[in-house]
Amino acid sequence: MTERQLEQLCNMFFEVAKIPLTMCRAGGEPLYWVPRADSVDEPAETHRALIGKFTAGSPDHSIPFVEITDPSFFYAVIRVQSGEYLLLGPAAPVQHSDAELRRFSLVRGVPEEKRSSYCERLRDTALFSFRQFLTTTALLNYLFNGILISPEDILLSHSPVPEEVDRSLTHALFSARENQVMHTLASYEHYVLQAITDGNLPKLKQALLSPVSGSVGKMSDDPIQQEKYTFICFITLVTRAAIAGGLNQELAFSLSDIYCQKADRLHDISEITKLSWEMCVEFTERVAALKGRDRLSPGIAKCCEYINMHLHDDIQLSQLAALVRVSPKSLSKRFKQETGASVADYIHRERIKEAQALLEYSDYSISEIGYHLQYASQSYFSTIFKKFSGATPQQFREGLKQTVP
Repeated sequence: MTERQLEQLCNMFFEVAKIPLTMCRAGGEPLYWVPRADSVDEPAETHRALIGKFTAGSPDHSIPFVEITDPSFFYAVIRVQSGEYLLLGPAAPVQHSDAELRRFSLVRGVPEEKRSSYCERLRDTALFSFRQFLTTTALLNYLFNGILISPEDILLSHSPVPEEVDRSLTHALFSARENQVMHTLASYEHYVLQAITDGNLPKLKQALLSPVSGSVGKMSDDPIQQEKYTFICFITLVTRAAIAGGLNQELAFSLSDIYCQKADRLHDISEITKLSWEMCVEFTERVAALKGRDRLSPGIAKCCEYINMHLHDDIQLSQLAALVRVSPKSLSKRFKQETGASVADYIHRERIKEAQALLEYSDYSISEIGYHLQYASQSYFSTIFKKFSGATPQQFREGLKQTVP
């Protein structure tokens, strides 16, 4: 591949992904970068340090390396066949505050005269979940090297040196035994996760309120970071438990991403603990709602699942009938018998639930929410919203503001 072709690929990739990309020599000297500017913001020493982590982290240099910084930004290193290195990033899972961006620019060694423009570019950086960033890295590696490597391989390949792990493990076990502080029992963890899988909210609350022996393992010297790491570990298990309980996989992972972003923005241990409780309850309630559909026939349950995954799309009775291979008339009758609502009312009810969530947790205008939920006009949206919630969208949003302390 010629230098010109490499540049064209970099340009096309940035146009699609909106993630900064720099091609460097082994010493960190930049050869080409996007977005284009007079010079690269981060110094060669920072690039060289990142490349150094890549070369030291794994004997297999055909697999990209990914780094997560503090605050949360993602970087990746890919060695191309010509011997240069592609540095991908930064990308972020959440929008960081101005103070965090300024601190980050200092840590990255950005010259003072470039910090303002650097922080401005960071504000415009595309938001990616960690899974999305891993997948993007894998695609970029295939684009430049023609080697298909899974996101999981990237995540697992650059692990700590075994001797260092053994040494740390020995010290950790000695400290735990010496101080009589052991990890939380696996049986307790299983009890909590089983409650989520069963959609059993009373059982979950009983478990969460019960005294527990042991403690969470130490993952960071910083108490706030320790709590965030604990939260991420826990929500990973909770998400899997909810999926095992029947929660739609895409819905579960999306909900997990949302809660991780919320946790990342918090800077108080009690707030993170509270969020952990709320997260467990919501996952359990969603599984419980699904368990309530156990009384539905497979065909009607399938229709309900389809409706809930396509609330932003135009849903026709004929589509649902074709989905379960019955006539529209037959489906309409069976749907009302089993759910207690007509197909149209069920769709409206679920859309209004979605609208309430958007009114509470997003900055979308009322007209935008109505548009996304397939309501042709704001007046019609308001009429349906009031029918199923007892208030207009405007009254609902104003009521939320009044409850904020």
